[in-house]
Amino acid sequence: MKLQKIGELKLLQEVRKRFKTEDSGIILGIGDDAAVLAPQKENILVTTDMMNEGIHFDLSFTPPFQLGFKLVSVNVSDITAMGGRPKYLFLNIALKNDADEKMFWDMYEGISKAMDMYGVKLVGGDLCSAKNDMVLSATVIGTAEKFISRAGAKAGDKIYVTGALGDSACGLEILKKLTPELKEKIGSSAEALIERHLMPVARDSSEIAKHATSMIDISDGLFIDLCRICDESNVGAKVYLDKIPISDEMENAAGIMGLDAMHLAVSGGEDYELLFTAPPTPPAPPLDKGGIGGVNITCIGEIIEKDRIAVDKTGKEFPMKAEGYRHFGAP
Repeated sequence: MKLQKIGELKLLQEVRKRFKTEDSGIILGIGDDAAVLAPQKENILVTTDMMNEGIHFDLSFTPPFQLGFKLVSVNVSDITAMGGRPKYLFLNIALKNDADEKMFWDMYEGISKAMDMYGVKLVGGDLCSAKNDMVLSATVIGTAEKFISRAGAKAGDKIYVTGALGDSACGLEILKKLTPELKEKIGSSAEALIERHLMPVARDSSEIAKHATSMIDISDGLFIDLCRICDESNVGAKVYLDKIPISDEMENAAGIMGLDAMHLAVSGGEDYELLFTAPPTPPAPPLDKGGIGGVNITCIGEIIEKDRIAVDKTGKEFPMKAEGYRHFGAP
């Protein structure tokens, strides 16, 4: 059934029914002009992100379930990137009148799965019709006893990243070029790389935040997001390219497609891994073991007084360009 046959009121009533929650922090949730939340004892973190059809996603290869999951994940990632714990979610969704009801509820199933994974509660939002492309927006509220900003990096700090970089960008390239022949060449890793793009998982920063001096999630690309830390902290950075973690699956798939794996890793974006700095000595407990919670952590460089430098495997230095995704094509 098309949404125009159901109407906004019935849709909202069903959303309220399916996402009814009991939480001591929610005084009044879905159904009124505004949500009412109990005061928090910790710092309150608030983030919002939009996803526009044709810019952030292509419905020709993005299933609604994965789209809903990703909408929540990218917002939760902003909270964890500041050392916070996500708690409450607001959703704003604009869909065409002829959108299919099944697509709508499939998307909400993805949203629900992400909510369960991160422990967040839906407390409000808005639903409206769109003349053209779909527009999605989410706001997540979280808390943190001690928050980590982009502005705390100091010369001498080490630079770390979680996980592997470039998987999401490689997954997107597979989706855009996908043919049975290409999928056969890449093999089983194709699905894993595609999932890294369609269903990114926000990293838990609870242990990292105990030691980090600055932090950001890698949404637009390693180099551009590291430059944002440098800008806010008024420092420089030196990154060793041979230290950047790249999965064997991504490197193999990139080679098959004729793509530069390192370029995908430093400028691809949408990995939603954590990029952070921490003092060099003594090594923070989770960091000297190279991982935490089953997620690898890799030291890729250090913060310096000024300049932004990348070093290749031969030791040659060159300027680190702030490459990555930018809206409006701004320099």
